[in-house]
Order: sequence, then C-alpha cells, then structure tokens
Amino acid sequence: MILKITFHENQLSSLSNIFLPSVIKELAKFGSSMRFNRILRHTLGENYLTIADLKLSSIYDLIFEYIQKKYPNEYIYKNVLANKILLGTHSLNTSFMLTEVCIKNSKADCVIVNGTFTAYEIKSKYDNLDRLLKQLDDYKKVFDKIYVITDENKADKLTYLKDMGIGLLKLNVNGSISTVFKSKSNKDNIDLSCLFDILRRDEYLFIIKKLTNEKLDVPNSEMYNYAKDIFVTLDKGMAYKEAVKIVKKRGDSKELKEFIENTPKSLKARAIETKLTHKEKKNFLSLLELKVKDIVKGDM
Repeated sequence: MILKITFHENQLSSLSNIFLPSVIKELAKFGSSMRFNRILRHTLGENYLTIADLKLSSIYDLIFEYIQKKYPNEYIYKNVLANKILLGTHSLNTSFMLTEVCIKNSKADCVIVNGTFTAYEIKSKYDNLDRLLKQLDDYKKVFDKIYVITDENKADKLTYLKDMGIGLLKLNVNGSISTVFKSKSNKDNIDLSCLFDILRRDEYLFIIKKLTNEKLDVPNSEMYNYAKDIFVTLDKGMAYKEAVKIVKKRGDSKELKEFIENTPKSLKARAIETKLTHKEKKNFLSLLELKVKDIVKGDM
C-alpha cells in the first residue's frame, strides 16, 4: 500500500513524532497512547479510515517510507544506518549500535561497535553545519572511524572532510547509502580520558582489573576520579581494544536481539535505543500485530 495523501511540512514533522521513544514507551507500557492517537487524528483527519484496518507494524512502515521521501529527518538517518549497516553490512551477532553518545560537549548520533568504534554524525537537510568541526574534533578523541552522513546537497559542501580523514556518506532518496569517501583510522588520536567517560562503572573497573590485575578498593565517592587516574596510564592500544570488546557486550542480551529482530524495519533504531522492560517489549510486539482501529478505538 502507498500512502496517497499530501501533507504540509509542519504536518510531516508532527507525523514523524509517532517514532519518538516516549510514544513507543507509552504504547508498550499501556497498550495505547493518547499522543499517538492525536498525531494520527490531526495529520490524517478523515483519511484515517484508509489505514484503520492495517496492523500497527504496517502503519509504522508505511509512514516511515513516506517520511523518508518527503521529510528525511534525523530518525530516518538513524534507522537507515541501523538497517543498512548494523543489520546489513554487519549483524547483531558481531556488532551493536549506540545512539546519542556524549563526548565532551558533543553527542555522536550513532556509534557502531564491531571490532572498533565507528561514529556517524547526521547532518540532514534540516541541520546546519555550524558546530560540525567542533563535534568532529571531540569525536576524534574516542572513535577510530568517523563519518558524516548527509543528503546530496550538503555532501557537495563537505568534500573538505577528506583531507581531515573523515569519511562522507550520502543518504539517497530511495533509502540507500552511497560512500563518497571512506574514513581513515583515527586510533593515534584517542584520548584515554575521554574514552573512559563513555564507559559504565562496571566496564572501566573490569578493564582496569584485566590490564593491571588491580581491584580498586576506595569509597564510592572517590571511585570515579581514582579509576580515571589509573585508566589514563594504561597502554592506549590495549585499553581501546578492551573498551570496544566490553561496550559491544551491551548488545549481547538474547532478549534485546530478539526484540530488535522482531520489530518492523521502520523501528529498528527505536528498538535499539528505547529502554523497555521485558514485559513492555513483549506487549509492544503483540501490539504491532493489532489493527490500528483496535488500538485507537474510543479516541478517534
């Protein structure tokens, strides 16, 4: 089925909100979402009847496909990266994807872990490039490979990134990704202090114990600074290698893998990044099989 409705850009912005983590969480937790219902009512209006008998999973795929062509925002890019690179080039058995990874004053949109850290900075047609160089400078302190992924128009303005060793990808209208040029390795510029800050407490303590055979025994209030002082003295290559291995384990959960695999293509990125309980994951997968009219009844 093709969504044969014409929307204004502000309506597309509203329609894209059905992909927000808060909406997914609400659907998974309660089996319905007032916000989801309002979005459909306000953007589809009487056209709601044309999609009422479709499954929720089909609605998400249908709207994603439409927005991908007409309003390619940040989520579109994230989800294409999840499908084409994490689940296409790689797999959940060998790789995992993190989103919104904080590095100093920047936040990497996506990071794929599969033997190394590869960061992806999204610059859609709706983003400006004012902070890009500062963001890339921060990413160089943690990630081996760094890519900017953008649209065709912006790609022409970013060819200078090649001389910086940054890779450039282009998201095409049909949802495919083209490589303009590849990223060079950035391992020599890794800053262990910044690498430490993307790790969870149990992760950096494990690495320190493995590489120094030292079990830290200090008060909790002092642990962060004490551990960081030790971590920055580790061999950079070994510390980086162990960091990649242990961060990748965040995706080792069989339950999470099954949840990601069973969600529709339009929701892969949200399945990865939305924090849901075991019960909520199960509820959401069941909800995806219901017709929209059975989910929003009484509210439309």
